[in-house]
Amino acid sequence: MRVRGGSEMEGEEIRQSGFESGVGREGGKDGADGGATAEEAVEKAAEVEAEADAEAKSAEKTGERRRERLKRRIEHWIEHNREHAEGFRRAAEEAETLRLHEVSEVLREAAKRLEETSSLLEKASSALEAEHGD
Repeated sequence: MRVRGGSEMEGEEIRQSGFESGVGREGGKDGADGGATAEEAVEKAAEVEAEADAEAKSAEKTGERRRERLKRRIEHWIEHNREHAEGFRRAAEEAETLRLHEVSEVLREAAKRLEETSSLLEKASSALEAEHGD
């Protein structure tokens, strides 16, 4: 047999490879992927898709857990700052009774700045909730 642009030997190699009919012969089975039937290929694709879905769900759950942990940390810092701010105010009053006016003033400023920090943390918490519907 003569193949266009080739010898009879080239034609025989093409037939043996399965190229002529579009079917591979690797592994002794017919199939487009060199060994799997169409059914097996569909099953494998479904398995791969299921694995990808499971990985995506796992990553989503991990992300949700990390967002929840971040939310709890922010809430803790807000409460912690409020407690410290209150302690600073009490210490400022104590400093006043001891006539340590500069110390009292600095402690009141520290309390004010912690309240400002807590306000920023509350904005962060609100943004987290708005972005992820928590």
